Amino acid sequence: MKKEPLSEILLCLSIFYVDHTKSKEAWVAEYTKQGIPSSFRKEPTRVVAEFIIWLENKNQQGGLAADLGCGLGRNSFYLASKGFSVIGLDFLQENVKAVNEQARLLNLSVQALTQDVSEVWPIEPHSLDIAIDIFCYKHIVNKQAQKNYRQQLWQCLKPTGFYLISLASLNDGFYGPLLLDSPSPADKLIVDPYANIPSYLYSLTELSEEFSDLFILVEASEQASSSPMHGKEYARKVLNCIFQKRDF
Repeated sequence: MKKEPLSEILLCLSIFYVDHTKSKEAWVAEYTKQGIPSSFRKEPTRVVAEFIIWLENKNQQGGLAADLGCGLGRNSFYLASKGFSVIGLDFLQENVKAVNEQARLLNLSVQALTQDVSEVWPIEPHSLDIAIDIFCYKHIVNKQAQKNYRQQLWQCLKPTGFYLISLASLNDGFYGPLLLDSPSPADKLIVDPYANIPSYLYSLTELSEEFSDLFILVEASEQASSSPMHGKEYARKVLNCIFQKRDF
């Protein structure tokens, strides 16, 4: 499978910073090519199913949930099947339309909205019982935009609410080696050479510290698996963290 030259990737990255439309176009192309698992998988992410069990063990069931970067809704539909009313946020209008149509067919309580998660969320303050983010936060390649996201998350979660985030570890078999060609090694910024989509990589310590101003780390793990990326199987390492908002 042909990779794009690094010079073209760096040029593409500079465009992402100044033209948000190009980022959307890259994601639309990815959902057409279906090289990343979230673009084609129908079943819920394993860590989301484990999160529901974790919540049930704490006698927390149902309520209002947000699926941040919901994609085509596989995790939104799963949460709804477990008794949650779900608000899915995604910045691709095509995804939002597909999710809402499928939710109607399945008669599930899911409402998807077209929304950049780094901007003000259309969600009532202190209303969310849970929020999940499966490989969305890492693709916000602007630190101020990430800070805006964390502030919105803090504002929308209930004091008793929980937040699950899952993203690639520095040790990931696909993303990790891309650090060798990083356009910004200090920030651990990498670019998917097939999809031309940039993202950040984290260690568990770095991720915990980044959220520590507004959230308390409750549970954390590095999960190993094998997964396809762009037509090839890789050994994957994923960080899964559960946070609860700080009370100020």
